[in-house]
Amino acid sequence: MKKIIIFAALCLSFLTACDKEDLGGSNIHVPEFDYNALSETDKYIYDHYTVPYNVEVVYRWNQGDVSSDDMRKNLVPPRESQVEPFLEMIEKVWVDTYTAEVGQQTLRSYIPKQILLVGSASYNDDGSTTEGTAEGGRQIVLYSVNDFNFTLEQIQSYAHVMHHEFAHILHQNVEYDAEFEKITPSYSSSWMQMNDETARTKGFITAYASSSADEDFAEMVSIMLTNSPEDWDNMIESAGNATAVEALRKKEAIVVAYMKNNWGVDMKDFQKEVVAAIEAAVRN
Repeated sequence: MKKIIIFAALCLSFLTACDKEDLGGSNIHVPEFDYNALSETDKYIYDHYTVPYNVEVVYRWNQGDVSSDDMRKNLVPPRESQVEPFLEMIEKVWVDTYTAEVGQQTLRSYIPKQILLVGSASYNDDGSTTEGTAEGGRQIVLYSVNDFNFTLEQIQSYAHVMHHEFAHILHQNVEYDAEFEKITPSYSSSWMQMNDETARTKGFITAYASSSADEDFAEMVSIMLTNSPEDWDNMIESAGNATAVEALRKKEAIVVAYMKNNWGVDMKDFQKEVVAAIEAAVRN
């Protein structure tokens, strides 16, 4: 069984920071067109993403439209029949849940302006696959759309990608408490050499969280939001030692306070809403 690694908010590499100047801002350009001439898929995108949130969704593309790293992987666009169902899932577990919390205008101000859909998987040199990547807060690329079939594991995985990336956008606009990165300062680029269970014994909610303070923060937000309160507490309490549990609880407290004080989001309630949306989106 191949190992699946979720790369969200990577800015195309593990070590490149997201560019604050790319966040939010100007509207995308929508040329004049005949709405009635659009396909049903394009009507859905226009009505649910472009008009309310100023987001361009790209699913028809050439190999040259993807990153140089992706060009060598022989990726293919998604089948159009998969696009609307996939986007409906993203809308339910991410767009709608955040809209309910912060309002449509606030989400519109910060949401990435382009979502690029890829039909095939993006295989890495180590045999793992990438679920999604993001660059500069302006574009999110989501892979394996053709294989999406509404299982709980898949939906939870994509929800994690979206909430992780949006957590980056939030903290790039309003910084989190500097005390956060002092809790477990042993961040390392060698995070891939350990699994999530081992990472928790060191006070990191996932192995990827140990790569940097910003990724640690985004992982705390996204893992909390995409797991039930019971599963979340079990992850922390089963860390294996009191020091790790204390570190994770301190990080949790900072995240909860940050989201409440800066964005008006009650993480405990929001967690239940996102998990309910994930479960409601399952079809298999």
